Amino acid sequence: MARTIADAASRELTTAGVAHTVQWAGSMFSVFFRDQPVRTYDDAKSQDTGAFSRFFTALLQQGVHLPPSAFEAWFVSAAHDEAAVEQVLAALPAAARAAGNLSGSDGTL
Repeated sequence: MARTIADAASRELTTAGVAHTVQWAGSMFSVFFRDQPVRTYDDAKSQDTGAFSRFFTALLQQGVHLPPSAFEAWFVSAAHDEAAVEQVLAALPAAARAAGNLSGSDGTL
């Protein structure tokens, strides 16, 4: 399930033209809003936190609760049933578009 969500997030962000990279550790993953892998804290700090904020807000408005910091991992477990995964997948296109919106929008759809 984690791979399904992470791949969908990456696909939607790519479609929206948003620089990002997805990194893994088991069933956890992180979406960083930069076009290079994150290997150091300085790398993580250099990401576009404004894009994360817009992405986060748009997902939250659609009932998807993810870690509230651009520096945290998404944890996917057996507690996330098919309906929960489908809700995330359905919310991702609008969230990706919001992340790419440079007008300063708060992510309102």
